Formats: sequence, structure tokens, C-alpha cells
Amino acid sequence: MLESGVTSVSFRKNSVEEIIAATAAAGLDGIEWGGDVHVPAGEAGLAREVRRKTEAAGLKALSYGGYYRLGSSSEKEFDGLLACAGALGVRDVRIWGGSKGSADLSPGEWAALAAEAKALAQKAAAQGIVLSLECHNWTVTDDWRAAKRFLDEVGSPALRMYWQPNQFRTEQYNLEAARGLAPYVTNIHAFSWEGDKRLPLEAHGDRWKKYLAVLADGRPHALILEFMHDDRIETLPEAARVLRGWIRGARAAEPDGRQDS
Repeated sequence: MLESGVTSVSFRKNSVEEIIAATAAAGLDGIEWGGDVHVPAGEAGLAREVRRKTEAAGLKALSYGGYYRLGSSSEKEFDGLLACAGALGVRDVRIWGGSKGSADLSPGEWAALAAEAKALAQKAAAQGIVLSLECHNWTVTDDWRAAKRFLDEVGSPALRMYWQPNQFRTEQYNLEAARGLAPYVTNIHAFSWEGDKRLPLEAHGDRWKKYLAVLADGRPHALILEFMHDDRIETLPEAARVLRGWIRGARAAEPDGRQDS
């Protein structure tokens, strides 16, 4: 089951109110609120107010895009992250997998990151929260095989993965990554990029049909727009139209072919 949304980090220059209004007008289900600008970690009172405004517009707070980084962030920052997630009423919280690529980590560094992730996942699980790493370059999850190995070593259902295509890798690699990581995926970040070049979302429509054939597996996921190709909030309605079309296609391809909204 796929829900539609947008990340607030797509529009860092816009206010909470502007993002909520644009998201509702675009016909999306909700917003992933970011911990950098709009809902900073530790500001639980602000998070509660953002949740109130989001829900008043008929939207959901889908997830929390945190900036806690394994290996360098503090326990206080993590506690603030959990407080905001609770205030927003979300289950899924994104964190970052360190500051080195998987191939550059020594065995000791890898083990330390895994131990930290396991401890954080246990703490999150006690509050009903699931942490998710991302397919980020220059982190422990920069390659899908490394990501799977890391998740398996941590061995916690409270540590999962977001998925997005790697714009510096081939379509074939990204399909392999989707297949390999699908059992671990919570939410999906959607964009169409070629290296550093951002393209309109529909540019990779054929690829996304293949990705979603793997990832739309009947479990609940949010398919979340991450960045407009031109960084303009005015572009959101067209990107949202494309995204909703992908979701309809993915639902129709499911075994029962359901078309629920």
C-alpha cells in the first residue's frame, strides 16, 4: 500500500504553512518533515504545532527526516530526535549511516557503527519508532550489499532502510538494490536525477515503473517526492500528478488489481 508525499527539505526557503498549503493543493497524502529547518531536533513543542497544522489541512505527518549521524552525533541529539518524532506522531525516522563509505571503514569502525545502531534501535523501539538509514553515498549504506550486511549484523526490526535510486549508478544496479533491500524498506524517496543533474520527475518514469514493481509489495510505504528539479514549490503540482500516476499504476499491477485511493 503506497501513500504519496513530499519532503519539507524540498522547500527549505518556504514556511511550514506554505508547504502544507502546497501539499494539500497538490493532492498528496502527507509530508515528511525535516529536522534541519522546519522541525529541528529537540523542539517538541514546535513539532506538536506542525502536526496540528498538518492534520488540520487533512494531511499526515508521514515521517521525520532526521540528521543524526552514526559515529559523530550526541545522545542528547538523538533524544531530541525521538521527542520530535513522538510529537509529530510518526513511526519512521531517518538517520545517517556515518561519514565514510562502506569500503573505507576499518573492521573496528564498522563494528562501532553497528553497536551504536543496535543501541539506538533498541531505544527507538521502546517508543514505537523505527529508524531508517538511506542509500546515501559516503556512508555505510552506499552500496546495497553493504547496507544489507549492516542491517543483518545489527539484527533489529527497529533499524530499516529508506530506498531511493543512486543517481551515480546504473538502472541495473538500482534494480538489484531494490530487490535486495525490499524486505527492509520502510519509505521511498522519489526523484529523477542523472548524476548531479536534476530532471523533471517524469523523465525516469519507465525506470520507476520497474522499481515500484519490486517495492510496492503490499506493505505500507510512503512514496515521497524529494526535491523538485528546479527547487520551486510551484512545480509541486505537476510532480505530484506524476507521482500519483505511478501509485495508481503500482496498485493496478498488484495481484488483486485494487484501485483504492
